[in-house]
Amino acid sequence: MPAEGTFMYWFLNSRLLHMSITLSVLFSLASIVFIENFHRSTPFVDRLPPGREFWSHPFKFVATYAHVYKLHMDHVSAETAERRKKKVDDVQKRSRYRKAHGLEDENGLGGWTAKSNHDSLGPALISQDLPDQIDTSLSGAIQPNKASVVTDDGESPCTDLKGKKRPIKKWLGIWE
Repeated sequence: MPAEGTFMYWFLNSRLLHMSITLSVLFSLASIVFIENFHRSTPFVDRLPPGREFWSHPFKFVATYAHVYKLHMDHVSAETAERRKKKVDDVQKRSRYRKAHGLEDENGLGGWTAKSNHDSLGPALISQDLPDQIDTSLSGAIQPNKASVVTDDGESPCTDLKGKKRPIKKWLGIWE
C-alpha cells in the first residue's frame, strides 16, 4: 500500500473516483445496448442518419434520431393497441357465443365484473347471527375484528402453542 498523502494512495482509496468510473461504465454499456436494440428492432432503420454525420452536424443528427425514435414509439403503441383491441374483440365473440348457445351463467366479460359481497364471499363467511364480529366501518368492506381472527388450528396468529402472546417476528421488515 502506498504511503498516505501520495497520489497513488488517493487514487486507490477514492470512493468518489471509483463510483464515477463504475457509473460511467454502466451508463455507457446501457446506452450501447439500448441503441443496438433500437437499431435491430425498428422498422424505420432506413430513416436513421449515418453515424459519420454525427461529427459534422451533431444537432441535425440528434434531431433526426429523435424524430425516428418518436416514429418507432408511435408504431409500437399502434401495434400494442391493435393487439389489445383484438383480445377484447375475441372476448366479446366468446361471450356472444356463450349467450347464443345458452352457456352464459356469468355476468360481463368472463365474470370479471363487480359482484356483491354475497356472490364473492359466499354464505360461509357472512353470518347474520354474529354481527359483533364483523366490522364494516372501512368503505363498506367486511373485515373481521382482531379478536375474531382465528387460524385453522383455532389459535390467534399472535399467540404461541401454549396460548402465550409472542412478539411477531420480522425478517428484513417483512412479517413472518
